Amino acid sequence: MKISPDPRKQEKSKRLGRRGFLKEVAFTSMGVGGAGLASSLAGAKEREGKGASLLPNADQLPDRGRPIKLFCCDFNFCRFEKPHAYFGPSAPQDWAFVNPKEYFEWHRNFGVNIMFGEGYTFCGYAFYPTKLGPVAPGPGRHFFPELFRLTRKAGMPFCGYFNCSMDLTMNNLRRRWVVPRSHQYHWATPDTWMPLLAPESPWGDLFCARLDEFLRLYPVEWINFDGFGYGGLHTNDFPVQPAWFVKKPFQEIIGRAMPDDPAKITPEESLKYKREIMARFFYRIRDTIHKASPETKAFFNVPFFKPAEALWVNHPMLNESDMLVAESSDEIVEWLLKIRKPGQRVMTTIIGRPDGVCDPNTWKKWYKAGCDFFGYAWGTPPDFRPNPIYANGLKIVKHAFAQMP
Repeated sequence: MKISPDPRKQEKSKRLGRRGFLKEVAFTSMGVGGAGLASSLAGAKEREGKGASLLPNADQLPDRGRPIKLFCCDFNFCRFEKPHAYFGPSAPQDWAFVNPKEYFEWHRNFGVNIMFGEGYTFCGYAFYPTKLGPVAPGPGRHFFPELFRLTRKAGMPFCGYFNCSMDLTMNNLRRRWVVPRSHQYHWATPDTWMPLLAPESPWGDLFCARLDEFLRLYPVEWINFDGFGYGGLHTNDFPVQPAWFVKKPFQEIIGRAMPDDPAKITPEESLKYKREIMARFFYRIRDTIHKASPETKAFFNVPFFKPAEALWVNHPMLNESDMLVAESSDEIVEWLLKIRKPGQRVMTTIIGRPDGVCDPNTWKKWYKAGCDFFGYAWGTPPDFRPNPIYANGLKIVKHAFAQMP
């Protein structure tokens, strides 16, 4: 299926995600430079040989046998037991008073080798003084700048976060930017309206403007682009809906006028439209990164539900991302390992999803396969530390991180 080509496809030396992957050791591929690199490599040397017997093929892997070990106490959500049980999106004040130094030290002691922090939560507010949206109150506006400073001082790389399709503030204040009939996520709460914003609407412009602003302030080594989908959690099955922002691109992509009746859009047209729209969005995001912070690398958290979904097979997002990631530790990761291009990393999530898909006990399998690792858990404000229900999984992940170089 033809998708608009990358206008800079021939300029490989300028393309994000192709700079020296096969030449880099783990910490340089995570973007640590200068004194930080020397410090990181010194620490790695002290641990030399640790776990090496597990990876006889280390030299053939993008990570050289030294995986990214990422875990975060996630600020997108929170858990409450009082005055009633609640697990859902956070409010701006929930995490605004977390001490950044305590947050930094907790994660470093947990064993991560890259720090994580949300630029904007998917709830629609930021932890830095942005000009393009709401900011967490009080000291919350300074949380990210201080966390970034502490990480730089320690010589660690940093991974930022943006959600590509959800901003609960814009979802509600700009409903004409929302994909009609967007599916609600399975974790949607009764009092939260959670459809997906359309990348071909003005949301795409705002998103890229925020990304540009963020990277010029904080040129992080990596960004996790969450929610990279169209119209719903099951993006592959979501039928394109007529909308004012669909009219022009539908004509361009399909070659006929957009019908007013969604039943008159065939499944084949729907698939073609979604693939092209998501390709265009991918290139917009990558171009924004390239202009604002050329060394920043990206991975897209796609709502995969099975391997080789038609929407994503041979898609630019899969072919040209710096890293492929699945929010699971199952057959989808196996598929990503099979299709990755030379130099592409593959990340699995071994703790976080509340539906049991993530399995911390699988870490040795994925480590031997050359995977990177991601995990997350939620606390009860104002304490960012994970709720006790995560204790067993956290123990396994912390032990796993300690065993890896």
